[in-house]
Amino acid sequence: MPFVYELELAEESPQPAYKLTQQLIPQGTLVGTGQNIAVLMDGKNEFHLRAPLQGLVAEWFASTGDTLSPDEPIARIVAEGAERVVSASTPVRIQPC
Repeated sequence: MPFVYELELAEESPQPAYKLTQQLIPQGTLVGTGQNIAVLMDGKNEFHLRAPLQGLVAEWFASTGDTLSPDEPIARIVAEGAERVVSASTPVRIQPC
């Protein structure tokens, strides 16, 4: 039976002010666990936001240019299997080549 998960940012200390710069996965697309789904920026560095579980990106709540808050959902993912606790996502810095 599928369950719905709302992707949120993990709390960090201090909390960076992330902005969504690009959605890498369109709504309605299947994603794998750990797949990069968005690019965020904190003002000077870029970060990937990764899918915490496999599922279908059913809806994006954030748009390009939006400032993200850890208490607001970014996207809704529908996953297969029994409902389980899924950790909030911590952005991963994109390393320059």
